[in-house]
Amino acid sequence: MIYAKNFTDTSSLVHHFTSGIDKTAPSKTNFLPLFFWNFAGAAVVIALGVIPLPIYWYYVLQNAYSVGLVISIVSSPFLMFVGGVLPHGIFEISAQVIAAAISARLAWYGMNKFLKRKREDIKYIELLKQTLTDTLVLVMPLLFVAAIVETYITPIFIKMIMP
Repeated sequence: MIYAKNFTDTSSLVHHFTSGIDKTAPSKTNFLPLFFWNFAGAAVVIALGVIPLPIYWYYVLQNAYSVGLVISIVSSPFLMFVGGVLPHGIFEISAQVIAAAISARLAWYGMNKFLKRKREDIKYIELLKQTLTDTLVLVMPLLFVAAIVETYITPIFIKMIMP
């Protein structure tokens, strides 16, 4: 993304990001690949939480940068945000923040245990069970709804705001 923003002209970026948008309403695209792609990203950041380092910050910053980049290359950033990001972003960004928080909980547990700063009341296996439960109950449904909205509703809004 950084390379693209700094070394590619804006028209190429716009073409790259808009070429995959299905402008027919409603979309005939299947939402499951998008759901699995987003869930895989969230699952990876959660799994990386077992490393006692704050890696989850990279995930949060990269997602914010990606959204900002897409919004910045269109002629009307506000309309793109309202029509292209907000409908599914309410669910997807919430899921990503929750995934980062789950990862942070794992990482901080490991840091506290490694540095012996604080005695943990919960066993590591219980924390892993709680992590799995939170992922399946909180992150997965939010990403599922986000994928449906992004596939079937967002294209309608994008068609209204993009020529």
